[in-house]
Amino acid sequence: MTRKFRITTLLAVLGLVAGVAPPPSDAAARPIPVQVFSLTDLHGYLSETENLTIAGPSGTQQVGGAAYLKAHLDQLRKPNSFLIGAGDQFSGWPDYTQAFANEPTIEVLNAFGMDFDVAGNHEFDREFPFLRRMTTGACYGKPGFDSCFKDSTGRNFHGTDYAYHAANIVDPRTKRPVLPPYWIAQAGSQRIGFIGLGFPGTPTETLSIKGSGFEFQGVVEAANRAAAELKAQGVNAIVVSMHEGGQQGGLYDECTNPTGPIFDAARTMSPDIDVILGGHWHTAFNCMIPDPNGVPRPVLEASNHGRVLGEVNLSLDPATGEVIRSATTATNHAVTKDVTPDPKVQKIVKYWMDKWTARRQEPLTRLDRDLDFVPTAESRTGNLVADLYKTEAGGDFALVPADLGVDVIAAGLKAGRVTYGEAWPVAGISPITTLSMKGSTVEAVLEQQWIPPAYGCSRLSALATSANFRYTYDLRRPVGDRIDPAAVLINGNPLQLDKTYRVTTSAAMPLHGAQYGYPGFQQYTDLTRAPRMGQEVFLNYLRTHPSLKAPNLDRVTAIPGTPPPADGPFGPLNLLPQREMTATATSQGSSAYAAPAAIDGNCATMWHSNWSPHAPLPQYITLDLKTPRAIEALVYTPRQDAEVPNGRISSYDVQTSTDGSTFTSVTKGSWDGSIDAKIARFPAGTTARYVRLVGLAGGADYAAATELNIALAPGS
Repeated sequence: MTRKFRITTLLAVLGLVAGVAPPPSDAAARPIPVQVFSLTDLHGYLSETENLTIAGPSGTQQVGGAAYLKAHLDQLRKPNSFLIGAGDQFSGWPDYTQAFANEPTIEVLNAFGMDFDVAGNHEFDREFPFLRRMTTGACYGKPGFDSCFKDSTGRNFHGTDYAYHAANIVDPRTKRPVLPPYWIAQAGSQRIGFIGLGFPGTPTETLSIKGSGFEFQGVVEAANRAAAELKAQGVNAIVVSMHEGGQQGGLYDECTNPTGPIFDAARTMSPDIDVILGGHWHTAFNCMIPDPNGVPRPVLEASNHGRVLGEVNLSLDPATGEVIRSATTATNHAVTKDVTPDPKVQKIVKYWMDKWTARRQEPLTRLDRDLDFVPTAESRTGNLVADLYKTEAGGDFALVPADLGVDVIAAGLKAGRVTYGEAWPVAGISPITTLSMKGSTVEAVLEQQWIPPAYGCSRLSALATSANFRYTYDLRRPVGDRIDPAAVLINGNPLQLDKTYRVTTSAAMPLHGAQYGYPGFQQYTDLTRAPRMGQEVFLNYLRTHPSLKAPNLDRVTAIPGTPPPADGPFGPLNLLPQREMTATATSQGSSAYAAPAAIDGNCATMWHSNWSPHAPLPQYITLDLKTPRAIEALVYTPRQDAEVPNGRISSYDVQTSTDGSTFTSVTKGSWDGSIDAKIARFPAGTTARYVRLVGLAGGADYAAATELNIALAPGS
């Protein structure tokens, strides 16, 4: 060092050199560390007894539980730490949270120290006022029954200690966001901005149908607009948290062949955005995706149900507040159970679990006789639920599908004393909707209670009807011609085919009627949503009627008989009974989407290849016919929810084998993307015990099958 430098430095320290400021301290010159945690799609899964798992580097790991999640958070937390949600933390499915209006979840999130969350689709399950009350603590319905329960400290529900955000959910009248688009937080001497983005498809989800009438804009446009506003306010470190995601083929902290909307958005969102956190897809990935300038930034999703906690560590330039991208790191942590669970959160969860146990024993009403239920015929439970739907929504009549399970009607009740726990599962959480439908469409919907066997699956379903709607069907007639409009009576008057009626039903029907075998329900106009969900209406009806008389069985009349045989769309086919075969597959999304679902004769179930982690095509499903058989074709019924093309196989290879080891291709081809059944015909003389359908290409790089059938060769 020169003498001149030493003298100048000394004088500068003493402040004696004109125009020379003292050098900054080491602390001021260092980058500012910022830690961002990502939590998404918790869905109220608070208990450590949920038996959640995730595939890890050394095999399957036991994970989850709010107390373990809090313990991991506390172990990892550093200065300038923020817990950022990506939506769908509440409005889930565990009974112990749902039965208390999701207030247990909010108490736990407050205990976590949640800083910010996004309005996902499930935050709109009970529409916007319900989301508002989750933040304000306002009551709805009957306090102590529907909402506003005492928390684990004995205090009244007070709402969230944080806010919900969405830059892309706007009032269509004002074009202004209905929630704060972003939040600005202090990080040392600088600031950091967090932008929230809701799920664009919220209005077309069953539980959040119509999205409270709001406009859900594209995520890129809204993110760029919000980022520009933040930059204009001098905020140069920006994080996006969005309720949209994607998939990849690796483990939870990997990034193998990533695909999906979040990655498409990440490649086009403003370079001013430094981090993109995702949700909704219930998948886990940790990727670095180049922004439009080619500079990598983390794109991360942290699974669901509290199985994974995402972490991003940033370094901010202390002078400008810009993120030093080269120093950014990201990790997805499995919420393992090898740590000591947080005792405070354990106590909160135990309080609500005990409260749920006690509530199940509370008496609601007394029934004069069994409230029977079957999904394939008129039942007293179905009749009561249909009556309540009509009363709640005020339609001309109600037609309620009885075979949709927990979403609509799932069980009956025994005569005598009925407790809250016994009544809880009877009527599902589906919203109640009312549609304008032509009388001719109503007739078509009634006919759709029977599905032709050649369609790929056969079903006898039943529509529960309100008391003012009665009809007769004739089993001597072929499928599609069993209803005489003159024998359909509404308030005693015959159905008029050219008249428009207001029909009340489950929200699942206008959105996914085709999936459940009722495509006619998707031919409607003027959809309105009732204020309460089916379960709320049912439980409150029982509460306010301490003595209840079950409705009669007098709304549907069957003329017995045997219909004439009918060929399907592919001509005469001799289908091998599905009970005479078994099915296996290369992967499955979950146990509910396993291979046997493709041979169960049920149009509402399906086999689906794995999505978490994503199992890329080709994927295949193999049928074991139990003995070599002469066969002529495979009939493929794609997934039936018309709005969701994922898994519809568009390019296929059908292979056969006699020993289950060596397979030979017998036919290849392509199918269109419709929900109609498809056929793959085999060369004459084909004999096999094993038939394998290989999906070479399919919607979103998945393979799925609602039903598979094998046509035996003529004369076999």
